[in-house]
Amino acid sequence: MSDLFNIIGYIFGYVLWYAYLAVGNFAVAILIFTVILRIFQFPLQIKSQKSMAGSMRLSKKQQEIQEKYGRDREKINEELTKLYEKENLSPTSGCVTTLVPMFLLMGVYWTVRNPITNTLHIAKDTVTKMLAYGQGLPVVGSGLSGYYGQVNFMSIYNELSGNSEFIVKTGLTAADMSKLDSFARGFKMFGLNLLEMPSSYGIKSVFILFPVLCFVTSFGTSLISMKMNGTNMSLKGQQGCMNSMFLLMPLMSAWIAYSVPAAIALYWIYSNIIGLITTVIIHKFYNADAMNALDEARRIALLEEEELSVKKVVKVIDNSGMSAKPKKKKKK
Repeated sequence: MSDLFNIIGYIFGYVLWYAYLAVGNFAVAILIFTVILRIFQFPLQIKSQKSMAGSMRLSKKQQEIQEKYGRDREKINEELTKLYEKENLSPTSGCVTTLVPMFLLMGVYWTVRNPITNTLHIAKDTVTKMLAYGQGLPVVGSGLSGYYGQVNFMSIYNELSGNSEFIVKTGLTAADMSKLDSFARGFKMFGLNLLEMPSSYGIKSVFILFPVLCFVTSFGTSLISMKMNGTNMSLKGQQGCMNSMFLLMPLMSAWIAYSVPAAIALYWIYSNIIGLITTVIIHKFYNADAMNALDEARRIALLEEEELSVKKVVKVIDNSGMSAKPKKKKKK
């Protein structure tokens, strides 16, 4: 699975790098990158909102089923499944919409975790030589063999960039050096290195703002979204899934943001805010009231169409009857 996410991270890296070349700042480039990913998620978000609004339209029928069958969970689930099938709704689409951003987040994680290979796209052999050279240095060398070896290497790159021995032994080209120089300068926000991890500085540092904002934006987005849709947390399927993830997801986002480079947390914060904006926009067009009105309009249109069809059939029959009447013979 890690190989798959690394491939996704390699592809995402091109988007992030070209966004950086356009604006010259990785904090802004991550915002552009997030917007692009959100655009691709937009159709899925619309589908999820339709399903959620459809579920709310059926809430009364769902409650009637629960009251009718009491504690017979098997029968309740059976009847609810039939109801969803009849209305052509998916009770699990809310869960899918929650999991897709998590899947994309893992791609972003691998983009940032291996920035030299996945964002700058410097050859793996060259990167291996760079890390091996750095590991031979005192004090900092041990940090280059771990999980965030490439991230940690960037913290010492400026000290090595003018070292001719380093350049010769690693085989870095002028183009590689240009990318590394630009990367080292641009991956900052308000003076903070976005490749640093909040856990390295503790909860009393300014870096704690990244996991805190991750929690706030994630929790706020979920809360506002459910309030807009009037979600009944006791219902089956989509709402049940959201109920279980209501606090789990924000807490998980804060814990992850505390343990990974700040750039990943920044992406998550951007994604939550943009997701909330698109949710508000989509809700205006696909809320329960709007969908009820649309269904009623379709029902009326169908009735009118059926009535018109009946009139046409009757007219055809009448015309056929008239043409079939025998002609009276004229008396001589």
